[in-house]
Amino acid sequence: MKKVLILTLTLLAFASFALAIHVYTTWKIVADEYVIRFKTDKANGTMKGLEGQIVFDEHNLSQSNIQVSVDVNTIATGIWLKNNHAKAKNFFDSKSYPKIYFSSRHFQKSDTGYVVEGDLTIKDITKRVQIPFTFNTHAQGGEFVGHFQINRTDYGLIKNGVGEVVAIDIKLPVVK
Repeated sequence: MKKVLILTLTLLAFASFALAIHVYTTWKIVADEYVIRFKTDKANGTMKGLEGQIVFDEHNLSQSNIQVSVDVNTIATGIWLKNNHAKAKNFFDSKSYPKIYFSSRHFQKSDTGYVVEGDLTIKDITKRVQIPFTFNTHAQGGEFVGHFQINRTDYGLIKNGVGEVVAIDIKLPVVK
């Protein structure tokens, strides 16, 4: 009986230790395959230059974390003049603010997947946003797919001739 008790206590101690040192999955962005699309009623295009850290554990959302940035200078609308106007001082001001930042604060499960709430910083203005997304795993890794909207004027992007509401679609393949 004494041996069974010692064995049980030992197994419980190992199980507690294993839970305490749980290693959360850090996902690496597949650089050549991700897509960040934006669309307004008067302009659309893509952005590249995504970098940062993604820690996501669908079984322990409280330990998940996203810290990423996008290079403003990679904006591509398909029209050279529009690209230059977007990077100019009176819009993104890419010389002073070369990156857009997102920093997660909270994750939660939703009916269709997940929602991450975090701080989106464009230029020197930070606003809280919620991004609904799905996450699907496969043998090589996984894929985050999300969609959200912002009002560009909330971030001091006040140039006329561009729609106010910006729809943003993200398709982000990742590997461990």
